[in-house]
Amino acid sequence: MKFIENRWMFAPIVLLGGTVTIATVTVFSAVVGHPLGMEPSYDIKAASWDAEREQRAQNDRLRWVVTAELVSEGAHRSLSIRVEDKHAARIMANRVSVECIPILLGESRRVVELAATAGEEGVFHGTFDSAIGGQWEFRVIVDAPAGRYTDAFRRQLPHARTSLRNEVLRG
Repeated sequence: MKFIENRWMFAPIVLLGGTVTIATVTVFSAVVGHPLGMEPSYDIKAASWDAEREQRAQNDRLRWVVTAELVSEGAHRSLSIRVEDKHAARIMANRVSVECIPILLGESRRVVELAATAGEEGVFHGTFDSAIGGQWEFRVIVDAPAGRYTDAFRRQLPHARTSLRNEVLRG
């Protein structure tokens, strides 16, 4: 009969146990099934910080301007990049590639190699398919005779009508 008389001694245990249970369920529901969007090879990127710093210095010396135009038709995305120097003269590049990263699902990133547009010097065009909408980060690499130039920008893209779940399963 002592347990019935001293039943209030279990109140702190029940409250602490309930708090731990609610916290655990909250964390699992936030993390399970939702990828964390980690940067691939981040350790290598961190170890090559000097190369990154040198690239930023070269970007400052070149002072090129990358202008992007994005068009979305459902899940089909079209990307045009114009590369100009500080005097608005078009830059003819050997290679232009763009890493397209949806912020919502960083694991669905893709690299798009852009082709030079016929008749327009310094304009490059490419396409990719993705149903993922929301904010995207685009990392541009321009390889030209004058050197390598890198840039990054973010844009908001609309959601496509296809299911986001299907995109994750395909990607």
